[in-house]
Amino acid sequence: MIDELPWQEIFDAINDAICVLDPRHRIIKCNQAMCRLLKTTESRIVGRPCWEAIHGTDRMLADCPCRRSAASRRRESFNLKFDQRWFEVSVAPSFDEEGQVQRYVHVMRDVSHLAHEELALRETRQTLLTILDSIDAIIYATDLETHVPIFMNRHMRDIVSDDLNNQPCWKAFYHRDEPCTHCRDLQLLDAQGNPTDLHVCEAMNDEGTRWFLHHDRAIKWVNGRWVRLHVATDISAVKFLEQERRQTEARLRQAQKMEAIGVLAGGIAHDFNNILSAILGFSELALDDANRGQSNPAFIGQVLRAGERARELVQQILTFSRQTESEAKPIQVQPILKEALKLLRASLPSTIEIESAIQCDAVVQADPIQIHQVIMNLCTNASHAMRQCGGRLEVSLREEALSGEEAQKYPGLQAGRYLKMVVADTGHGIDPNNLERIFDPYFTTKEKGEGTGMGLAVAQGIVHACGGAVGVASTPGKGTTFTIFLPIIQQGSPVHMSHENLVPIGREHILFVDDEAPLAELGKEMLERLGYRMTVHTSSAKALYLFEQQPDAYDLVITDMTMPGMTGDALAERILALRPDIPVIICTGYSEKVTQEMIDRLGIRALIRKPLVRGDLGRAVRQVLDGERPAPII
Repeated sequence: MIDELPWQEIFDAINDAICVLDPRHRIIKCNQAMCRLLKTTESRIVGRPCWEAIHGTDRMLADCPCRRSAASRRRESFNLKFDQRWFEVSVAPSFDEEGQVQRYVHVMRDVSHLAHEELALRETRQTLLTILDSIDAIIYATDLETHVPIFMNRHMRDIVSDDLNNQPCWKAFYHRDEPCTHCRDLQLLDAQGNPTDLHVCEAMNDEGTRWFLHHDRAIKWVNGRWVRLHVATDISAVKFLEQERRQTEARLRQAQKMEAIGVLAGGIAHDFNNILSAILGFSELALDDANRGQSNPAFIGQVLRAGERARELVQQILTFSRQTESEAKPIQVQPILKEALKLLRASLPSTIEIESAIQCDAVVQADPIQIHQVIMNLCTNASHAMRQCGGRLEVSLREEALSGEEAQKYPGLQAGRYLKMVVADTGHGIDPNNLERIFDPYFTTKEKGEGTGMGLAVAQGIVHACGGAVGVASTPGKGTTFTIFLPIIQQGSPVHMSHENLVPIGREHILFVDDEAPLAELGKEMLERLGYRMTVHTSSAKALYLFEQQPDAYDLVITDMTMPGMTGDALAERILALRPDIPVIICTGYSEKVTQEMIDRLGIRALIRKPLVRGDLGRAVRQVLDGERPAPII
């Protein structure tokens, strides 16, 4: 039985080093663990003060737990390094009936392993803090319920004050009265209380000067509660570089477009001369007949058709030269290719023959202006290679189905149906040493002043953006072949809605304003023949004065955009301020100032592109007066 074991045997079996002290701190009893610790026998330490026997000093320690326990009348302890080991030294006092210290029980427990673990934990914590403080990002943790910050790294501490007064993060960090926008809808825990996925978003700071990439997730803190860990990385440099790259690319694309326009100039001049010849010639013949009291509608029809061709050509030039963002949409390449070759033919010398085989009307997703740019670039490069000795330019367009093995020859392509465009020449070819560099920006073999070196790089970028690929093969002295693949999205021609031939009529009163007298007279005649009552002015200021006198006298206002003194948008704004319900139509030949934002802001009902055609004008007027919003004509 345990009660029958001798007291000394139990005392000596304890691994902790124990000794009993008298009120004067002299050792009166110790166990074998204490003897082993001090490397001596009990007889040699009994009767000696503890500081002498244990610590080897001639006086009591300043922080002696015996002295503290006598004062506090309870157990006192401290940590002591002894013989290269750490011990927890505890002293429990025992008192007699009069409350005087009768003895002390002095226990030394080896806690070296705990000290090492604590040291390792401190070192680990310090290492972690050092890493977090060295990261050039905002890192902090907040309580998931109160949103009060409980940790911040150095980068965050440098931004905010030390005294946060237990305020939620949005008030403590950003001086707001409510949670930040990107945090309001954060769901960091699901319905079962489990953490959701990492939430990532981009946002600018309140000043609008820096971009940050925010990461939020729920993590379990040291005390077991869930907290929100937030990491925000400054990505301003990347965003600004990206913005600069887009701007540079836009400038380069525009420069390359202008280079292509220069090549087109000869073809455009040729076409315009033909158009003007038809207009002038048939107008003279029609005037001769009119002077003799005769009428020849065929001559007038020729003038109208020539005018339509001129309008389409001007629209092409303006659209091609306009500095706008590309807009990919379903298009057919076939008509774009035919029109480009038609304009190109007039600008090429007669020594260069053009052969075309355009057989496919499939639809691809692309920007038509950019596709026109690619075609012109490849064709002008081909003509440049043949300008000295002449040759043959071959252009083909057809559908081709690529197998997986065939598609692997072109980076980024997969098996499928593609529109294949081939531009081949019989020129001098490309040196094999230059073949791999021809798509590099600014690389050119042309003489100084003959090219920017951006044409093929831009063309390749356009094709890749459409999900396609460009291939090239060349033999010096025999010619070069460029092959373009564009993924097909549908087969056949898109459906085009034809305009109704009949032009609707009306009897409303219209105020028509254009500073060009012939155009003002033209608008008046067109609309009067459709039944409308017309008041026409060539001065926007006089037109405004007239409207101010009788704002309810008119049912519609049509105004030119570019006019001296007061532009069309300014006139529309003044008129709508006087009478917000009156519909306004703006006519324009070409103006960068006319934007969708301006139209919506002013409340403009329709926008008509010059030159005015009676059918388009009549239909737009009728739709606006009937309360409809016609499709934009520009």
